[in-house]
Amino acid sequence: MRCPPDCVHGRASEDRLRERRARELGQAWAAWYRTLSAEGREGLWPYVEILTEALAALLHRAPVPDSEVEDALRHLDRALSPVVLVSPPPSPLGRALAEEGFLILVREGKIDGAELRAAVQVLVGWLASYRVAGDSLRFVRGVLGLFPPRAVEPQGLIVRPTG
Repeated sequence: MRCPPDCVHGRASEDRLRERRARELGQAWAAWYRTLSAEGREGLWPYVEILTEALAALLHRAPVPDSEVEDALRHLDRALSPVVLVSPPPSPLGRALAEEGFLILVREGKIDGAELRAAVQVLVGWLASYRVAGDSLRFVRGVLGLFPPRAVEPQGLIVRPTG
């Protein structure tokens, strides 16, 4: 039985599932990091973390299945390519990740495009192996559990403590 979006029990269940997926993702990433280090590619890890945190911020607004995250990353990879490739129009997540996000940072020189592209490629490859047929939100729930939404800071002249 599906709960309505405002159901307390459904929300608690989703929170517990995100926590479990976050633990699984953390363990899988530790193993993946060891593999990258053994290959001498641990320098890509900060870019993977930046990509994942950006994905989490976007996914908190509008969660999508793992396959759409993979498609968005593939779009970013094509957009970072020095060769202009004709590709289908991106999903909203792909557009936000590429055109409204990382491409601007690359153009402004704030992030190395070649390193970012290499990180996108290794993340896409890893994500393809991490996904499972029975859980279309395995990676997304893990990311949302690892990177909870940022608390909104109060605005105004007088800030009252919570609690």
